Amino acid sequence: MQENTNENMEANYRKFIQRIVETESVWGLTHDETWATSSSAEYEDAEVILFWSNADGAKACAEDDWSEYKPESITLVEFLENWCVGMYGDQLLLGPDWDASLVGREMEPLVVALDVVQELKHKGKTIEFTQYDSQDEFEEQVIEALEGEGEDE
Repeated sequence: MQENTNENMEANYRKFIQRIVETESVWGLTHDETWATSSSAEYEDAEVILFWSNADGAKACAEDDWSEYKPESITLVEFLENWCVGMYGDQLLLGPDWDASLVGREMEPLVVALDVVQELKHKGKTIEFTQYDSQDEFEEQVIEALEGEGEDE
């Protein structure tokens, strides 16, 4: 069995970003409108909402406490606009492509959003946002929010 080293976790994260940009969809586990979350292993009192780049990854984690949860997909735009931005506001972390033993990276949602936008640009893709005028405007606002984190406004 492969160890989950930082290097492997980084490689898995890069694959997550590439896959969701390629398919323009993101997967979660839901049950009665509730999304699967986990307590953070890194931060006390922090919650992590889990997302996967495909249904199989989500389905592999649908056991024990989540045995009644089912994989559900959302669009990449919904993931960026509603989830990443909303989770940032709620101070939640994002768990991309955790494995069946519930091990994976815990990420700031806006960092993930910025990585997605940069991958879109790298692939020459543009997606249609509903709450922002353009992909560029979304990227600018994410960068501003990330830069402003250390400042008192």
